[in-house]
Order: sequence, then structure tokens, then C-alpha cells
Amino acid sequence: MTLNAKAQHADTLSTDTSKTKKLKEVVVTATRTNKNLMQVPMPVTTISNKEIKNRGLVRLNEILNEQTGLSVLPDAHGQGIQIQGFSPDYTMIMLDGLPLIGRTTGILDLSRITTNNIEKIEIVKGPVSSLYGSEAMAGVINIISATPPIGTTGNVSVRYGTNKNADVSLNGAYATKRLSISGFANRYSSSGYTLVPESGSATVSPFYGYTLNGSLGYKFNDRTQIKFQVRDYTSTADNNFLVDNDRITGDGTEKTLSASAGLTHRFTDKFTGDVRLYHAGYSTKSLLINNTDNSVYDETFFDQNFNRAELQGDYKSINGLRFTGGVGGQDESVRATRYNDKKTFQSGYAYGQADWIPLKKLDVILGGRFDAHSVYRSQFSPKLAASYQFSDKFVLLASTGKGYKAPDFRQLYLNFNNAIVGYSVFGYEEAATELKKLQDQGQIQTILIDPATLQRLNAESSTAYNFGFRYKPFKGVMWTVNAFRNNIRDLIDSQPIAIKTNGQSVFSYFNIHDVYTQGAETDISYNFLTHWTVAGGMQYLEAYDQSVLDKIKAGQVFGTDQATRETIKVKKSQYGGLLNRSKYMANARIAYQDDKTGIITSIRAIYRGRYGFSDVDGNGIVNRDDEYVKGYVLFNASVSKLFLNNQLRLQVTGENIGNYKNPGAISNLAGRLIYAGVTYNFNKQ
Repeated sequence: MTLNAKAQHADTLSTDTSKTKKLKEVVVTATRTNKNLMQVPMPVTTISNKEIKNRGLVRLNEILNEQTGLSVLPDAHGQGIQIQGFSPDYTMIMLDGLPLIGRTTGILDLSRITTNNIEKIEIVKGPVSSLYGSEAMAGVINIISATPPIGTTGNVSVRYGTNKNADVSLNGAYATKRLSISGFANRYSSSGYTLVPESGSATVSPFYGYTLNGSLGYKFNDRTQIKFQVRDYTSTADNNFLVDNDRITGDGTEKTLSASAGLTHRFTDKFTGDVRLYHAGYSTKSLLINNTDNSVYDETFFDQNFNRAELQGDYKSINGLRFTGGVGGQDESVRATRYNDKKTFQSGYAYGQADWIPLKKLDVILGGRFDAHSVYRSQFSPKLAASYQFSDKFVLLASTGKGYKAPDFRQLYLNFNNAIVGYSVFGYEEAATELKKLQDQGQIQTILIDPATLQRLNAESSTAYNFGFRYKPFKGVMWTVNAFRNNIRDLIDSQPIAIKTNGQSVFSYFNIHDVYTQGAETDISYNFLTHWTVAGGMQYLEAYDQSVLDKIKAGQVFGTDQATRETIKVKKSQYGGLLNRSKYMANARIAYQDDKTGIITSIRAIYRGRYGFSDVDGNGIVNRDDEYVKGYVLFNASVSKLFLNNQLRLQVTGENIGNYKNPGAISNLAGRLIYAGVTYNFNKQ
């Protein structure tokens, strides 16, 4: 279904203007229904379009990097998001309630998503698999498109700055009481950058990309409406790097095309039904040439298709009881260079949720989802959540639920042999056959694990607990606290199953680890003296492999002393936990806005504490100071001036003003970035 359509349900199917005013505090992602933010019993964060514009941020990674408890992680395939200690492939990224695809290695690149045409972003932390299935094990980030007001509206926006970074957007819409049409176009480009000039290679290659969005909605009457949406994204990168003094060049392209159709019908004042069809296609293609002899260095392609049909019903019963349920099916396929042939998944699912307010101040939500899959074992994901409103100022909330993540195509079917380094990686389904081929070719020296003895890969699962509160002690102050614990089972990881005659390993995938993440986070904001806002947030996180803790307790884990180089037993206090997780993260900001003068400015600081990065002494864990990336602080700032009754905005934005860099560990920090931007809005009623 269309989640933003549900959020606007009271607006589009009713003439009650008082309901329209309340929509500013309504969230939809946590429950699939419109619900007041203070009542939602799960940890939810909303980021408004106004806040995004005031900070001068236009790409999704820029916005999320400033949020409490979120960490943007670099990868060879883009920038992903970490929530509550989970890697990026455990968070579902959605656009208007529909999942965005294109995870070639588990990461969905956030930098390819523009936010110039959105209404808000909703972030739900903790498992939401009871509503959304796989990939929602850590949480959901839902980008909700703007709904055009009646009349003709639009804007043009330009931002240009460091590294010839140019972001140009054009947005237009026309709407009547029945019809709404909107279109959006964006061009995003950069000359790239290199953090190590002496390497002769770019850290990020020059690129340009286009995003085109279109939406058509029609309201037949007060009970029935339809909506069609289409999104097209195309990006081209100009690769140019050195390998053993050989210059490698060539283009790499990335394309996404998605389309959806939705119908909403209110059968009675109590029962509303939605039906939604969705198709998405994602593809990449790369041809790299060795300029020394004009030979093909590497040629790859990746094609993914995703199709879904879903039916949902929403029934408001008496005594504060609301039922939401749905059924659906989806088909997914992949063809790629590193797969032997076309691979497909089919699945069906059903979910249900009861939202009950037995007492005026108590809200209880009970729900669950059943997923049947063509490859892995079926999953049931229940959840229970409750909030109690002691007063208009204080709400206590608690939730528990199970999340899961299905084995992906890579973990099941990958067939990759690295011709340069010499190692191999095979998915579970391919491991036995491909290892036998290598044996027949005389390439295997030692079998470490017989693939025939491996158990079938199961979906990863987690049981999560969240407990916290929302508190408004007095006007202008909002304070939230959330404590969390995630127990993760059947974590899928890669391990060597054989050693080749060249000394390199053959890897495959296993369900092995017993992992947990736990911690707490808090946010507080204070509006004072009419124009000023101060805000801050902090997260404390522990993320450990329980099997490692058990071995340390038994005295079975050894390392090398950094100073003496002697072999020592590793103590629990020396174990740094899972890689790339900071125990402490924090942010702070101060903002000023004067509607009379049109001046808006803010300064933000983002702190990330030290985190494990590498295993220097070869024992498989982080336990020495030289295996960490040191903590650092980034400073961002922006200043805007509004003209012509707020129709024209001039803005200067600075990111990483302190010019912090760590070339060896953090590839997505290019140094100081300065942008100048202009936006012009027009409307005609």
C-alpha cells in the first residue's frame, strides 16, 4: 500500500480541516496507519522537509549522518546506514512505503537518493519485520514524497560547491480537489576526489546521475482514489585507477526504474481497503580496459527485478480497537556475471495487527507476519508494543518483537573467482559443485569443511526489546530516551572451507554466530527566546559476539602484546566487540531562525567514538589500540536568507568544516566541503 496515501487519508477523503492540521505530528511507518507521534509505542524519529531545507542538505546520506544513533558507513559500492549496531543490509530503505532495491553487496547507496521533493523522513528503530518482512531487522527508513496543494506549484533549486559538486532540481505540480499531477527532475554530478594523490587513483571517481519522478493521483469521489508513481535513476561513473602501474579506465553505469499503482477505497466509515502493484528493476554494467595493451581488465553486469502485489484492509472497531491486515506475494530475480544462471525467489506473506486503546491513556499493539519462501524456511515475526500516557507531557513506551533477514542471492548463489588475488567465494547452493570442479582441476590443497556436511542456510533472526519515554517538561522542550537489546541468531558469515594450491582460500557462507547489541540513546531539544533552538543526542552501544566472549572466559583466545610482541591471553576488557561499531556517538546543534528578517542559520557537531577497524595480530577480533580508528568530530554549518515573501532562498552550507580526513579508514570523508545554493518557489492558486 501507499504509506503516504494513508497518512493523507483523513485529508483526501474528508473535509474536516481540523484533522489536516494534526497531520504534522502523524507518523505512518511504525504501524502502517496514521498515528500521533506521541502515542506510537516504538522508537520513531521524524525529519521534516523544513528541517532538511534549513540545514542545506540534499542527499539522504547527508541527512542521516546528523541523526542520533545512526552512522553512515562507506563501502566500495556506496554509503549505507548502521542502526543499533546492525550492518547496513539489515535496514529497509523505502520510498512511499515501497522498498528500494539495488543491494549488490548488501549496501543500498544512500547518496544516490535526493530529498528535494519530499515531505518528511520517518525512521523506526528496532525490528519491523512484523509489518515489512526481510531487511527490516534493524529498522525502517521511509522517505515520504510531498503531496501537492491545490493550485500550480513548483520550485527550482541549485547547489554547487567543492569538487565541482553540482545538484540541480526542478519540481512542478498541479492539483485540484480531484486531480493531482507532479513531476520532479534532478541532476547530480561531481568531479570526484582522491584522498591519496600519490596512488594515482581516485577515491571516488567522477560521476553524473539523473533522477526523474512522476506521480498522478485521481479522486473519483469521497471514498475512492487512485495513484500512479514512476521513478527513474541513471548514474555513470568515469573509472580511472592504477593496478601494478597499469592504468585502468572505463565507464560504470547504474540504473533503477520503478513503477507502482495503488487504489484506495473506503467501503464504510470504519473499513478502508488498499491494493498496490509494484515493479522495480535495477541494473549495473561496467567495462574496464587496461590501457597498457587495450585488453579487457574486467567486465561485469548485474540485473535485478522485483515484483509485488499487495492487498491491505484497515477496520476501525468500537472501543478504540483498530485492525490492520494484509496479504501479498512477490517475485524477485537476478542475472549477474558472478552467478551461473538466472536465479529467482518467490514468496507469499500475510500480516495482521490489532491497535487497541482499552483505556484513554493506554495504547497496546499486537501483530505478526508470516512469510513463506521458495528457498529458505518460513518465518513468523510477532511483535507486542504498548505506550502509557501519564499526562500530556509524559509517555512511557515499550516494545518487543522478532525480526529476520533472508539469505540473499549472493549468500546462496555467488560464484566468484578472483583472477588477480586468487581466492574464491561460493554461495551455499554452489559450494559443493564449484569446489568439486576446483578439485578436478588440481587447484585444491586441503579441504577444511566438506560442503556436503553443511546445514541449509536459515534466515537470520533477532529478538529485540525497546523501552523508553517521551517527555515535554515545559513548553519548547522535548526529551526522548530509548534503551534497546537485540539478540541475533543464525547470523550469516563467510568462512574458509578449503585452501588452494596457491595458498589462497575458498570461502562459503554459514549460520554460525550468537551476537547481541545493546545500549541506550537520548535526544533533547529546547526552543527559547522565540528564534533559538539548541538540541543534542547521544548513543551508547555494545555489540559483541557471544561465542568470542565464551572463549575469552575459557582462556582460549590469544593475541600479541602491542609493545612486547609476546603472546598473551586476551581479557574481556580488551575485546572491542564487532568491527565498525562505536561505543559512543553524539551530536549537538544550535539554530537561529527569524521569520521577520528571513535569516536562518545553524551549527552542528557530530562525534563518533573510536571503533574497531582491523585485526592486526591475526586472532580474528579487535583487542589492541592499533586495531582501532580514533574518534573524531565533524562540524557542519549553514546560513540562509529568504527573500520575496519566502519564495527565494540563498544559502551557504559547510560540511566537515574542520577538514578532518582519515584516508586509510574512512573513504567517504573528502575533507572540507563548501556549497552555495539558491532555491526559488512559485505557486498559483
